[in-house]
Amino acid sequence: MVCVCDVATCWGYSVASVVKNAEGDFLRMIRFQNNIRLLDAVLVLALLAAGVLLTARGAVRRAAVVSVTADGVSYEYAAKADGVYRVQGALGVTTFEIKGGRVRIVDSPCPNKLCVQQGWHTPLVCLPNNVLITLEAEKAFDAVSE
Repeated sequence: MVCVCDVATCWGYSVASVVKNAEGDFLRMIRFQNNIRLLDAVLVLALLAAGVLLTARGAVRRAAVVSVTADGVSYEYAAKADGVYRVQGALGVTTFEIKGGRVRIVDSPCPNKLCVQQGWHTPLVCLPNNVLITLEAEKAFDAVSE
């Protein structure tokens, strides 16, 4: 004789059932109403976790170079070189800060100061002063030839 009893119901799903077989052993089975089996759910969760981890790993990497183009002149700064720097733009001097591999504009002579309000973001753009600031990853070599 087989006895089936629902243990819990959660959001309309039968989460677990206890089945007692003829020998008196209890077997636990996970069942979902939409015919999703336990291994299907485990596979979906594993793929989701792998995607989140790979995305997070890529987001944590810090840039190696801060590239600045101000009024047609290009500059490069090491992203590890924390400090406050100034570049001459079309309207005047734009001041930006590099800290912990991130960059932000501290002050600019533009009238509306939207570039200052961007915060720690990339790319940073000050259109009136013609300044563009980007973070670039370290360039890796595919091969070395002599």
